[in-house]
Amino acid sequence: MDTTTTSFARNNTAPRARRAPGSAPPKRVGPALPKTWKRGSTVGVRPAYLALGSLTSLVPAGRVLRAASWTRTDQGQVQAYARGDIQVLLHDDTERLYQYESLTARGLGWRVSFSSQTPDEVLASVAGSLVEVAVVAEDGAPDRADLDEAINALAEAGWEGAESRGGGVTRITAPDRLAEILCHRSKRAWLITAGVDGEGWEAELVGDCPDLLIEAVVGSLATESPARRRTADLPTALRRYLDIGPDPYRPDSTRPTSPAARAASPTGPVVTSAHLVSAPARRSR
Repeated sequence: MDTTTTSFARNNTAPRARRAPGSAPPKRVGPALPKTWKRGSTVGVRPAYLALGSLTSLVPAGRVLRAASWTRTDQGQVQAYARGDIQVLLHDDTERLYQYESLTARGLGWRVSFSSQTPDEVLASVAGSLVEVAVVAEDGAPDRADLDEAINALAEAGWEGAESRGGGVTRITAPDRLAEILCHRSKRAWLITAGVDGEGWEAELVGDCPDLLIEAVVGSLATESPARRRTADLPTALRRYLDIGPDPYRPDSTRPTSPAARAASPTGPVVTSAHLVSAPARRSR
């Protein structure tokens, strides 16, 4: 990782507490689910960035890349896809180790990485944006991404700091204070963290990343569409901060879902608020 472009994040916030590499999160006792949600039921969860990845989190991203006919050359348990100057690696974390890299990608002058537990919808959105980036590069079409509009979407969703346009480090914090973006646009570095210690995910985007890619990631954070999960996959430490409702892909659904949500699951959601518990003033870092 290029320390010249990521040191800003490390110097402006205390390091997030971590366990030894390869260790699994400790078992925690979370609040019980309502009796109406049986174990194994499929539910809709908001905010989507706290749904965390399912056991098949890489499947939607791989599906997107295969549908776009990217060249695939597996490397052991790593699925490797390539198109032009872009390479994407999907790391099959069969043991779901803490902070194991789930998806990494690189191009000319840039690199991104997403840790284990990154939501399925985020990974699918990243894969979709990279497909579009490759098409733009091949066709010579203009990059129509609008980062300002993407940041404005965060502001509209209640994220603090999203309206800042300073030239230095910008800290953008989710309304529940359980997700955060640190970005230094002039130094081309973005650091995203979500969750509480032990259950959460991280992403780093470094270098001259395509605007389409950044826009897709930011849009995934700003979406109000629920993520579809089985109750058994809900993170115990985060349940008290989630709105849990019916399966968002039931036939009687009326709320539209985001493109990322549709990519992550083949089949619009009506979500009823679950009991909310006040989030901590600051998550552990």
